[in-house]
Amino acid sequence: MRLVLLLWAALLLTPFAAHAKAPSAKELVKQAERLYDQKKYVEAAEALEKANEQAPDSRLVYNIARAYDQAGRAREAISYYEQYMTDGEDAQLRKRARSAVDRLRLQQQKEEEAAAAAEAERKRLQEEAEAAQRRVEAEREAARQAEATNQLRLEEAHQDALAARKRTQITSFALGGLAVAGVGVGIAFGVQAANARADFNNAQDLDTKLAARTATRSNALLADIGYGVGIVSAVAAVLLYPRQPVPVAGQARLISAPRGSGAGVEVSF
Repeated sequence: MRLVLLLWAALLLTPFAAHAKAPSAKELVKQAERLYDQKKYVEAAEALEKANEQAPDSRLVYNIARAYDQAGRAREAISYYEQYMTDGEDAQLRKRARSAVDRLRLQQQKEEEAAAAAEAERKRLQEEAEAAQRRVEAEREAARQAEATNQLRLEEAHQDALAARKRTQITSFALGGLAVAGVGVGIAFGVQAANARADFNNAQDLDTKLAARTATRSNALLADIGYGVGIVSAVAAVLLYPRQPVPVAGQARLISAPRGSGAGVEVSF
């Protein structure tokens, strides 16, 4: 839409100082028309503002408002439209100015509502992101605490396993010692039984034979007991002795859980 430049004829008749180097109002109006046709609306409005300073005219004010309106500068456009509604002489242009002001104010209202909605949405998304971040941090902290707790339990279990292994070893060694002692006792009494048997065979009188027989039986019984204790203790020692290697302390390790389910703790041995 071209500018409503209705005052060129009047401007052509407006005297201006011959010594002035700045563009005249007529030149500024022509410049504004060229800029407007080139869709350089802000530059056109600025040129018209300079022309209006040199030769004030309400129709220039309306054209300034139109240029700013086309440039999307609603605040400046409304200001000049309202100025024309107050000072303008053309009733039709005043009506157009009033309609433009209503349109621009409605546009401003919609833009403000859209901006408010966008800001509310931005805040909502930001709050959701912050809440999600807090949840992630809480899950990580819970996972760290669970890791520390599990690591402590693993260490306690490891110490208990070592202590149990040590107790089993001590018991096995004790049974092994008892087995050796039992075999030793069996050998000792076996030797004594053999000697008593020899005495029995060599005895010449009844009393000596009876005494030797009793000694042989007693020593043989004790030897059998010793051997029995030794064999049983040896078997028990072999069965009780730990065959598994020394247990290694478990390690709790933080792992990533599937998306949306936080983190977890994996225990490896």
